[in-house]
Amino acid sequence: MVVSIFRVSGVKITVPGRPVPKGRPRLGVRGRKAFIYTPPATREYEKLVGWVAKSAGCRPVEGPVSVALSVYVKGRLDADNIAKSILDGLNGVAYEDDDQVVELLVRKHKVKRKEEERVEIEIREASA
Repeated sequence: MVVSIFRVSGVKITVPGRPVPKGRPRLGVRGRKAFIYTPPATREYEKLVGWVAKSAGCRPVEGPVSVALSVYVKGRLDADNIAKSILDGLNGVAYEDDDQVVELLVRKHKVKRKEEERVEIEIREASA
């Protein structure tokens, strides 16, 4: 895990391993009650993202936020679904809600080895 804090208004973190795209909501039934839930793999990845951000010293900001993601993967993954799981993982950690994200940049890079897979995240307070 690589962590560097820059300026007062931003943080840069690296989440190691293969990113997990946001899974489609699932419908479950318990008795006569139906409920919708997030798939376990997605939920665990979102927890990992939040934990890495907390360990980097992230604290929720109140204003608009800019997020830049550099995704390093072997094979194919949808950039938009990766961004969704990362932004949801940062809820309550880097910002109160991902609705505060006013600027989002996602760059996807191919790597040759599974060990090189990771996501580098830059979070900054955006200009109002």
